[in-house]
Amino acid sequence: MIYTTYFAKTKLIKEKDKLVSITRFPPKNISMKSFQKLAPSKELLNKYKTDGDKEYFINEFNKYLDSLDAKAFAEFLDGYILCCYEKSTDFCHRHLVAEWFRRNGYGCEEL
Repeated sequence: MIYTTYFAKTKLIKEKDKLVSITRFPPKNISMKSFQKLAPSKELLNKYKTDGDKEYFINEFNKYLDSLDAKAFAEFLDGYILCCYEKSTDFCHRHLVAEWFRRNGYGCEEL
């Protein structure tokens, strides 16, 4: 099983060695592994920040995810907690990553 959460909530997690940032720009005040292969590109991030086109972001990021080997990523990240900035209720690429894993038959849930 793969898990997801956001950085502010990581202080509640005891297994710090299981935390993995999946952001392009991880916070400087939190020490954890980084796995940028599941982060949106700088260009896609900047476009979304500029025009706020959520549908475009979702479509492009899902195309990117679908080009990756879900099985290899799921095996590599099994037991880890994937982290980024947005709260659980906010739009975030980590929710798209979680959906991608589930769509490909792998368990992924928000903590």
